[in-house]
Amino acid sequence: MSSAKRTQAERRAGTVAALLDATVASLIEVGYAGTSTRSVAERAGVSQGAQQHYFPSKATLVDAAMARLGEQMFGEFVTTPAPGASEREIAVVMLDRLWRLHCLPITPAVFELFNVARTDSEIARSAVELTTVGMDSLRRQARTLLPTYAAAPGFDSLLDMAVATVRGVALVGAIPGAAPEWSDWTAIRAHLMNGLDALVEPAKGEPLG
Repeated sequence: MSSAKRTQAERRAGTVAALLDATVASLIEVGYAGTSTRSVAERAGVSQGAQQHYFPSKATLVDAAMARLGEQMFGEFVTTPAPGASEREIAVVMLDRLWRLHCLPITPAVFELFNVARTDSEIARSAVELTTVGMDSLRRQARTLLPTYAAAPGFDSLLDMAVATVRGVALVGAIPGAAPEWSDWTAIRAHLMNGLDALVEPAKGEPLG
């Protein structure tokens, strides 16, 4: 009996995972407007009845998919410092990972959902949760790995500015044909690091570490 129950639970978990993966794939390929519960069920290889059993609406399906995606994305963001790395070197690595996080194939679909959230209360809750989880994760990492920077007045505001900058550049960069010359990540990162350095060496402007 216990073996049968485990098998049934595994089947349920497999069906849910297939539906969520199919939802993410659909959002990447055709966006929120082009995603439907029927197309997701077909893509996942399950009946629409099974899809409706687990996720009765498009909003609940997208909400669950984004929550799962958020866990995966922010899990990958976790930074393990190299032995002997200075705080400044760690800050550069964290900024690079933040940038790569915003350059994933799913990112344009996330931005689209943020726009949908303006007029859809269910999607709004999902967008707020995704943003909150992401910022909380980033702040915890920063306070742990960058204690000198984090102790300086203005650090939280600068961190918010860094996220807003990365998000804005990635948003415009996702538009086909957008000019790339003004969105050189290396140059943008250097400016953000200058801002961080100024927090701990406001008079000299000398970098930390």
